[in-house]
Amino acid sequence: MRIITCSNEAEYLKALNDITEGDCLSVTSIADIATESAELMSNLLLIEERGADFVSIGDRIDTRSESSSVFALCRALTALDAANREKGKSKNKADDEKSNKGRKPILIDENLFESVVALWQNGKISARQAMAELDLKPNTFYRRIKEREEQKKKELKKVEQDIKSELKHAAKQSKKELDKLKKQVKSEAKNVKKATDEKIEVHSVNKEIRRSRSRAESKYEDSIKQMKKDVEAEARELKKIAAAKAEKEKESK
Repeated sequence: MRIITCSNEAEYLKALNDITEGDCLSVTSIADIATESAELMSNLLLIEERGADFVSIGDRIDTRSESSSVFALCRALTALDAANREKGKSKNKADDEKSNKGRKPILIDENLFESVVALWQNGKISARQAMAELDLKPNTFYRRIKEREEQKKKELKKVEQDIKSELKHAAKQSKKELDKLKKQVKSEAKNVKKATDEKIEVHSVNKEIRRSRSRAESKYEDSIKQMKKDVEAEARELKKIAAAKAEKEKESK
C-alpha cells in the first residue's frame, strides 16, 4: 500500500491521477487542497471509486476506519446538490429553451492539448497551470488524459496483435514447407525401395540410398535454416515498424 502525501492543491490534483486501488492519499488539512466543497466531494468519490483511502490529519478524517460514513456523506451531499441544480433548471426552463438548445461538447485543440499535457507530465508546469491553459475543470482535464491513455493502449495492442498475426502466418508457411519436404523425402525413399525390389545390385542400391538420404538431409537442413532466417528477418522488420510508429507518436507530442 502506498501513502501519497500532498501539501498543496497542485500535488493533490496530480495525485488524483496517479492513485490506484489500495493507496492512501494524505493531506494536512482540507483547506490546503480545495476551495469549493462540491469539487472536494467529487474528488473524494473519485478516490472511493478507485478503491483508495483519504486522510486529512488536521480535520481528523480517516476513511480507513470511517470510510462508510465519510464516503456516504459525500454521495448524499452530491445527490442533494444535483437535485437542487435540477430544481433551478426547471424554474428557468422557458428561458433556457429560448437561449440554449443544449450544451455542446467542450472542443479542445488536440495539438495544444498534447503540448500542454507533455509540459505537465515533464514537470515544467503544474496541473493547475495546465488546466488554466486549456480552460478545463479538473474532472474534464483528468478524464481527457485517461481517454488519451486508453486510446494509446488500444493502438499499442493493435500493433502487438498485428505482429503476432504475422508471426503466426510465417510459422504456418514454414510448416507447409516442411510437409512438402517430408513428402519429397518419402518419394525418394519409395524410389530406392522400388529399385531394391527390382533386384538391383545390393552395393549400388546401398550407395544410391546413402546418396539420396544425404541429398534429402542436406536439402532439409538448408530449407530449415533458410526458413528460420526468413521468419527472424520478418519478425525484426515488424518490430522495427512498431518501434518507428511508437517513436513517431512520441515525437508528435
